[in-house]
Amino acid sequence: MKQYIRCIIDEPRKSYTNIAIDELFFINEKFKPIVRFYTWQQPAWTIGYFQKYSDVENKQNYPVVRRLTGGLAVLHQKDLSYSFIFDDVWPYLYDQEKTYEIIHNEIKKSLTAIGIICDNMSKVDTEYKNFSCVQTFYKGDLFLNGKKLVGSCQRRRGKKILVEGSIHTCLNYEQIKIFANICFNNISKFLNCCVENRPITDEELFRAEQLVVQKYNTDKWKKLF
Repeated sequence: MKQYIRCIIDEPRKSYTNIAIDELFFINEKFKPIVRFYTWQQPAWTIGYFQKYSDVENKQNYPVVRRLTGGLAVLHQKDLSYSFIFDDVWPYLYDQEKTYEIIHNEIKKSLTAIGIICDNMSKVDTEYKNFSCVQTFYKGDLFLNGKKLVGSCQRRRGKKILVEGSIHTCLNYEQIKIFANICFNNISKFLNCCVENRPITDEELFRAEQLVVQKYNTDKWKKLF
């Protein structure tokens, strides 16, 4: 019997809630592989787990949320964000570069289907020029018109992997729906799994909001480093 991947095109949510939902799914005892695409109710920064809170030049006083995943700060505004949460159904669980390559290539193919043609980053820029992810380049990143379009970050725990990232272009709902469903189908075929379209439940949202209060919207977590 084929395994199912739960696929979600989520509604816009507050910054802390978006990141709390990813952790909720990642640590769930009743784990199921999930691919979620989501947007943001208001501009916000997310910072990598090990990044200093003071690194962010937050002149606009936007919310700043610390992620479980690594990487650098990302300013979220009109971007489409995503989380890929897998167990050992993912064949490259311990291969970071291959994971980036596969996920970014699937995103690239799905963007092409809605008329957005982007290029792969073929050479790593090892010099960090900024605190911001979109101005720091990694092998496997995707570019559009010379600017970074897609980048991801990861966290592994046991035999689970969480990949979070963003597509930095403004898409309307119809474009998001077409893009996301193509990506769902492509990833599922790659993993020889079936698609299960099931939105976030009220109970899951309640538990995520508890995580926001207990963790993500606290100075202890935000200013961990």
